Amino acid sequence: MRRLKELWFWWRESARRRRIIGLGLFILICGGLLGSIKFAPTFANVDETPLNSAVSFSTSNTGDSDDDSSGPGVALTARQYSSKTQRLVMQFHITGDNDDATEASILPSDLDWYIKTVGQESASYQVVPTTTNHYVLIVDHLDDNFGAIQITVENRDKTVGANGKITKGGSAQLVLKNHPSLDNHNLEKLSAKQYAITAINKEIEKQQQKIKQNKQVIQVAQAAIKTDNQKITMRQKDLKYETDSQRQGTLSGISDIRSDQDTQRTNISEAQKDIEKRQTEIAYMQKKQTAINDGSYQLPKPGKTQIYHK
Repeated sequence: MRRLKELWFWWRESARRRRIIGLGLFILICGGLLGSIKFAPTFANVDETPLNSAVSFSTSNTGDSDDDSSGPGVALTARQYSSKTQRLVMQFHITGDNDDATEASILPSDLDWYIKTVGQESASYQVVPTTTNHYVLIVDHLDDNFGAIQITVENRDKTVGANGKITKGGSAQLVLKNHPSLDNHNLEKLSAKQYAITAINKEIEKQQQKIKQNKQVIQVAQAAIKTDNQKITMRQKDLKYETDSQRQGTLSGISDIRSDQDTQRTNISEAQKDIEKRQTEIAYMQKKQTAINDGSYQLPKPGKTQIYHK
């Protein structure tokens, strides 16, 4: 009898413990679910901005009722993230603007950048103007579980139309979501100065390659003109041996050849002008690169990202 009482007491106490443990687990699970709902990223309903897709500066975000989406905008051209260094690097291009490095109509001082993080606390960032209309955005201390990044670029440059109306610059908003393919463990952690100098070097190489292509165009056009001169000389020699009807065809052929020569001369002139323009751009970029390197050109100071709230 005593043994039965001990078994009954043990069973009753064990059941009580099981109920307490079960209730505790239930409360813990419910609390975890509520917390995940409260703190989870809320960007699921927002589309990510595709690469190389320009987002126009929209005046609808600046309080102006006239929304002109046909003007300049911002395109995200490249992005890389390293969970190892907790750094995100994005590259941007101001589209629909003058690409001449010596005649930028939208200056870096005309643009304000606002960065928001989704799914984590604020991080540090720096916007680096590299070559004309190109920018590198560096975001540091970004956990690998960040939900998304929202970039708003405000253009404070105002234009005056033919009718005297002043048009506001507007703003553009871009979104980058976090996904596994974004992670690049080999992303080199350069300083802002190094990013600027590296970007300028790459742009100089591009300009030099286009100069080389223009020189090839000139060589081909000059060779074509030389060949055409030989054709004209031969046909002119044959004129005195031809009948009137034959002469008519020969003279027409000579006229066509000379027309082709005019086209080749135009190609040479345009290629020479483009070479001069790109050489000017290279000289400008080399001057800027030297100024960045010696510190006489001050890069923008780092800032803190804001936290996105729905």
